[in-house]
Amino acid sequence: MSDHKRYLGDLIGGSLMIRESQIIADLLLKNPTPDEWNEAIAVDNILQKPSAASAKRNASTVRKRLDGLNDEFLQKLAYSGAEEATQLMFAATLINSPLLADFMRIVVTDAKRMYRESLNVDDWAHFWEERTRLYPALADISEASTYKIAQVAFKVIADAGYIDSTKNKKLMNVYVSPDVRELLSDMQRDDILRAMEP
Repeated sequence: MSDHKRYLGDLIGGSLMIRESQIIADLLLKNPTPDEWNEAIAVDNILQKPSAASAKRNASTVRKRLDGLNDEFLQKLAYSGAEEATQLMFAATLINSPLLADFMRIVVTDAKRMYRESLNVDDWAHFWEERTRLYPALADISEASTYKIAQVAFKVIADAGYIDSTKNKKLMNVYVSPDVRELLSDMQRDDILRAMEP
């Protein structure tokens, strides 16, 4: 996989999908074979989606974001309450998308330090422009995809509670739970913790 694709991660795949993520985490703990995976997603429709195609698409996004995370993480995600599951899935998404983690560490942290009330679309545009200098291949992504990536980034940040909505983008305070903090610390992912505590 090329550097810029690894940096971007599967951000375009959609929002945090907490309910779906908990179901997928539970399924992954059972180490399903490809056939068992397909049966659970497409046949049994465990995600309760209107079509097999959308179920497969959502399941694939969540799986990519959870890829490489240990059983302890998956277990906590599968069986935690909504608030903790949200923080865990946000952490997984930041691990999967270093680009989004950088946005949180650089732009959101800066906005908080400047006592700004909200983020805006320009924040993402300037950040993206700066990132294309580091990863020139990002500039080759179509305008439609670039727009979608920005939309999803703000949606994920809103889902995680850092902004009140994708419309207003008013900055909110989030306190990372002790369990999530400990888990990330054990995984030696203080970089992700810093991104979650702008």
